[in-house]
Amino acid sequence: MEKQSIAVVTGSSSGIGLETSLLLAKNGFYTYATMRDTFKSDNIEKIANKENLPLEVLSMDIDNDISVRNAIHKILDEKKKIDILVNNAGYGLFGALEDIAIEEIKKQFETNLFGAIRTIKEVLPSMREQKNGIIVNVTSIAGVVGIPAECIYVSTKFALEGLSESISYELQPYGIKVILIEPGVINTNFVSNIKFSNKTDDKSQQTLRKQEKSEINYSSNSIKKKNSSYYSNTIDTFLSHYYPAMKNAPPPKEVATVILEAIKNISNSSECFFRYTIGDDSKTFAQAKKNMSDSQLHEFISNKLLS
Repeated sequence: MEKQSIAVVTGSSSGIGLETSLLLAKNGFYTYATMRDTFKSDNIEKIANKENLPLEVLSMDIDNDISVRNAIHKILDEKKKIDILVNNAGYGLFGALEDIAIEEIKKQFETNLFGAIRTIKEVLPSMREQKNGIIVNVTSIAGVVGIPAECIYVSTKFALEGLSESISYELQPYGIKVILIEPGVINTNFVSNIKFSNKTDDKSQQTLRKQEKSEINYSSNSIKKKNSSYYSNTIDTFLSHYYPAMKNAPPPKEVATVILEAIKNISNSSECFFRYTIGDDSKTFAQAKKNMSDSQLHEFISNKLLS
């Protein structure tokens, strides 16, 4: 590269964010691996130091306007530009709509949607001025197809998908390109960070504990108890499919590899908007939505996830 490209990745303490930060750095990008709590940075810093990677850990709380502004301005002061922004930070909130408190819903949107909006708005002036830049938004197949038991998480991902599509038209005249990454189930600690509505039943927690004793490790803080829900059968049936799927899910490195490939592809293309599905489940559901009627799709998903 004539000039080293500068990349910013959110949610880099583990999983997709960690692997993406490391892979970008290994491929010559000076990478700012951002995270809310830098005390979680030991793993990525150890690897970066051992391999002498151009990677720097930086504190940035995407839920906080001032934190985002300070972090982005620090990078611009040091490097004078940002070439790539990867919005990866987020978490899952599971449960039926009637069971989830408005405060929980707002918090989910604050991180998954408004967090991405904050970072995008902060990097756009510099990208617009340099007439170049790439914004990578990590959504989910849950941003393409409605998934049971995830209505609020799905809503945030649908919103981020729509935002990404729309801003691509605004940003095209300034040479700024947008990429959507749509993973299915990925074997990360995402599941251990899932939050449940207060009415998640004991049966769901028992499902979790069974998995906890096997191959997946969950935080005890993930589960909140537990008043009776009218929708427990739907939630529990979905979870009985979801947790075992983690065992055979692709690792986060696979997502990182696609992100790097997407950045290289769009950099060498006249197109301004790319979309990538990752994982067999993501590709299957995306194709189903494309090829089926609404009623067929509803039946297809019900048979896959609720039977």
